Amino acid sequence: MKVSRSTHIALKPETVWAEVQTAGLLQHIAWPLVRFEPVSSTSFDRFRPGGRYQVKLRLFGVIPLGTQWIVTSLHEADGTEWPKRLRDNGRSALISKWDHWITVTPDPNGGTHYSDDVDVSAGFLTPFIWAFAQIFYWHRQRRWRGLAKSLAARRVIAAEMAAYRSAVEAGDDDRAWHHLERVHIMSQPHLGPHLASHGAMLRFAIRQRDWGEALGQILRIILAPLGALTGRLPVGNTGRSNVSAFAPMPVPDDLQLEMDQPDQVNR
Repeated sequence: MKVSRSTHIALKPETVWAEVQTAGLLQHIAWPLVRFEPVSSTSFDRFRPGGRYQVKLRLFGVIPLGTQWIVTSLHEADGTEWPKRLRDNGRSALISKWDHWITVTPDPNGGTHYSDDVDVSAGFLTPFIWAFAQIFYWHRQRRWRGLAKSLAARRVIAAEMAAYRSAVEAGDDDRAWHHLERVHIMSQPHLGPHLASHGAMLRFAIRQRDWGEALGQILRIILAPLGALTGRLPVGNTGRSNVSAFAPMPVPDDLQLEMDQPDQVNR
């Protein structure tokens, strides 16, 4: 049985194509419906031609659904021609065929036309797996559209979090806080990353036994959803308890450049 779903993603097709080849994208758009856990030490960062990746599936991140093979191949037209396609011809003990094709092509009105086409076979379970796949790919595409609004910021956040972890390992607390503040500046417009930034600050404050900072972070975690609902977010605010939670602050030039040059396009 086949599942076919298409959507418009407000990102450049080159950006979408680069992202669909990453395991991080899969984890993000499948969450919280399904979580993938690598079984072996095989690198699970990018999907390469001829790649074979065995993963454990967990429904809602908790309920075991067994293991599945993700078997990938890339199908690209010569040069810069479109469409570009990624295939996962996977299977598991219960599902004998999960032939999934992702097709990425420029949308004539701007952005990207994105489609998931899946051929499923699982014996007498096929109708049930097909019904789940309908929900799963609807959910994935909805998450994709939401991610398009924050992708550029998330890339900067990931780089800053890596720099933060490096500073912590080096025992440089001031530099660690500096990178967490930059994470907060970039994450403010996006509630999930915004809450995560304060969560990281809270954990670091507790690690330092800085209870005043920890209390301030708890307060900001409570306030963040209200700010998102009202749209009253102080641009450039570093998120620390040593500054007012409501005070706008200058945005560092390099972060401002990232904010001014997003991948997102208007349709």
